[in-house]
Amino acid sequence: MTVLMLPGGALRVPTTAVLDDGTRVHGTRDVSPDTPDYDRWLPFADPEEPAWHTDLDDEAILSRWQSA
Repeated sequence: MTVLMLPGGALRVPTTAVLDDGTRVHGTRDVSPDTPDYDRWLPFADPEEPAWHTDLDDEAILSRWQSA
C-alpha cells in the first residue's frame, strides 16, 4: 500500500471499486486534510518527491527483465 502526501497536504490513497459484473478496479483517490478519514491515512503517507523513480531505477528494472 502506498500513500503519497501531495503538495498542499492532500493524500493520494489506494481505492478499489467493484463493477456490476464483479470486476475489481484498483485506483487512487485524493483525501484532503478536512476529510474525516485523513488522520487514518496520515501515518502511512510518504512525501511524493522521494517516491519518484529516476532513469537509473528504470534501467535497473529493465536489465533484470532482460536477463530473465
